[in-house]
Amino acid sequence: MTEFILYRHVRLGIEAVKIGFSWPAFCFGPIWMLAKKLWSIAAVFLVLVIPLTLIEVAISGVLEIVLSILVSIVSSLVCGFMGNKWREDNLLTRGYEGMATIQAETPDAAVAKFAETA
Repeated sequence: MTEFILYRHVRLGIEAVKIGFSWPAFCFGPIWMLAKKLWSIAAVFLVLVIPLTLIEVAISGVLEIVLSILVSIVSSLVCGFMGNKWREDNLLTRGYEGMATIQAETPDAAVAKFAETA
């Protein structure tokens, strides 16, 4: 079972955010950020990663490969470890309120479980 924090918005409904590491954020980074409406974080992320990518292109040889792997690993880890926290902060900024912490298999199951108890 996974723990989820449930957030409720008066008009937009309930969102469940997993506590801990985010595999979708780790694997898909900026695409995941845009899908979750984390516009400013995606912009900052791209502003930081694009220059590093341009530096990689300018460097040739083994150093390019090492730098490329390092940038990919570090950026993926940052997204994975911070993704759910960024999402929580974004939901609170958008007017959601924290409701409860629930253990469930999936976010949808957490929302359904909360609906049963409410």
